[in-house]
Amino acid sequence: MTLTLTRVEAGVRDRDALTAFLTGNIFPFHVRERLTVAQVTADIDAGRWGDDRTEAFWIDDHERGHIGLLRLDDLGDPTAVVDLRLAERWRGRGVGAGVLTLAVEHTFRTHAGVVRVEGHTREDNIAMRRTFDKSGWVREGWFRDGWPVVGGAPLASVSYAVLRRDWASGETTLVPRDPGVGALSPRTRDAETLITDAWAAEERLLDPAVRSDADELRRLLAEDFTEIGRSGRRWTRDDIIVALAAETTSARPPIIEERQSRLLGPETVLLTYLLRADDRASRRSSVWQCAPRPRCVFHQGTTVPH
Repeated sequence: MTLTLTRVEAGVRDRDALTAFLTGNIFPFHVRERLTVAQVTADIDAGRWGDDRTEAFWIDDHERGHIGLLRLDDLGDPTAVVDLRLAERWRGRGVGAGVLTLAVEHTFRTHAGVVRVEGHTREDNIAMRRTFDKSGWVREGWFRDGWPVVGGAPLASVSYAVLRRDWASGETTLVPRDPGVGALSPRTRDAETLITDAWAAEERLLDPAVRSDADELRRLLAEDFTEIGRSGRRWTRDDIIVALAAETTSARPPIIEERQSRLLGPETVLLTYLLRADDRASRRSSVWQCAPRPRCVFHQGTTVPH
């Protein structure tokens, strides 16, 4: 799939198409999940889809046409904010990472005053959080009860960003760790957040598409990763990457049962669970180091007899 960005002319040319797209799709992880024609019209007239501080683009595929919308807000400030909306049929297909890359490239190449691009999602939007991580964005904040939910309790708002200097150099500037954190109780550093991130990373390691992707595996497995396999063999990271590349993909996704988790330290999480894959069951344990992002340092699997 070849993606391009086409500028939205919301005032005239694209008003009807923009209205049809926004009212014809549900956006469950946005504050307003279902938009009405009146709401879209008001947003267009207020400049939310294009003015001197906002740019909007169709996300286009060369064969399929418009598959989503990208909006860049606050372009007159040092920090620009990205908003991504894909059509329902194109979600879960790995499109988001490519769009974020295009968004960063466009912003830094055409807006010299922008020094960072920021994005936000709510805590339960695991797919978008994975997309930010896969695209090299750094998680900078976890704002408790910061995301209003219509008809429900507020959820945490999670923020990510890319710096211009990192984009230019190819490096990643990590969020500094509070010097006092090591002296605090591990529970004061939001254990739920660490555990949620560790489970999301563990589930990615079970995804057949990830298991066959050496680059993704290197992002998820620490350089000194060790695994003790069902046979008792000790595996290194390189061993596992080679073995998984040759693995036969199961027709049925594995099932995780009996999940348990605990903190081993301020940034370290232990996960244990029962994994059912085809007609086999095994008990698994993984140790994840979650700073600055989850990376597995140890895994062990033990077969459960029939």
